[in-house]
Amino acid sequence: MKPIKTIALILAFMLLLCSCSGGKTETVTGGIYMLATGKAGGTYYSFGTCLASVWDKYTQSSTNIATTSGSVQNIEMLLKENADFAFVQNDILYYALEGKEMYEENPQKGLSVVANLYSEYAQFVVNASSEITTIPDLAGKTVAVGKYGTATEAAARQILEAYGVTYDMITVKYQTFSEAMDGLNSGSIQAAFAVSSLPSANILEYSQTHEIRFLPVSLTQSAAFKRSCPFFRDGMILNEVYGTSNSVSTVCIDVLLICRNNMPAANVFSITKALFDNTDEVAAGHAKGEDINAVTASETLVGSIHSGAKQYFEAPAEETKKDSKKENEETSSEAE
Repeated sequence: MKPIKTIALILAFMLLLCSCSGGKTETVTGGIYMLATGKAGGTYYSFGTCLASVWDKYTQSSTNIATTSGSVQNIEMLLKENADFAFVQNDILYYALEGKEMYEENPQKGLSVVANLYSEYAQFVVNASSEITTIPDLAGKTVAVGKYGTATEAAARQILEAYGVTYDMITVKYQTFSEAMDGLNSGSIQAAFAVSSLPSANILEYSQTHEIRFLPVSLTQSAAFKRSCPFFRDGMILNEVYGTSNSVSTVCIDVLLICRNNMPAANVFSITKALFDNTDEVAAGHAKGEDINAVTASETLVGSIHSGAKQYFEAPAEETKKDSKKENEETSSEAE
């Protein structure tokens, strides 16, 4: 028995060395996963359902979709191992990892990025007839900044402060854009803030009966702004999105697919490969699928890419295409 045990130990050690050597990760099939998304009917939920259907198809896995209140709950579910994958805004992930905002003095660890999926845009909205044209013009005005303690409200506060406007210089309304629409219409609120993908359903609804304008925002406003909010990237709200008279600069946050650090590399590799080898199917299944690609997916401003996903993104393109073609043929053959 001793020789057999010795051989088993040697084999186990050799397998461990191979897994750490940076060699090719093999795909795995048949996993059972939980994906934490967002509210039922929302973009996170519908897009998550699309992504899971694609990766389940090519990995023969079974993924359950969890409806949640969003990024904060999703992180909690991951850390408690009640979810395997989750959608998270990169500003929330930054706060969690650094112990800031809603995670003040309580940094969270054990989270990795699988992929950067798409961007959500900061949008300061005013009526087109308003004399407000810049962020500093908001001083002395009433502004809806989002619900208190949310990522939206934190982003509004940070952008305002970058332009020298603090909360004690404005009348703050802790309202969502949908709640602020009546105030914008009546004039009791002069500006409303939202963070969403484009177009925002609420802003689009308001723009159909009111002419609107967006206040420009840029990371170049101050070096301190860029240092304190490293999760922002520059973006643009094109005029055709809402039918405004001109396009305007703004800042964006990224929507990430994340997982726990301890998720096996082979599983994460397989999920990543299934998605990014089949982006055409993702795009056909959901409008947001048109935004994802393997180039930008690995470009995260916050956190680190999980080793399994990293191995996929760093693999030679011809190798992944070859493997993808072989696996797709095998899947088609099995289906027949």
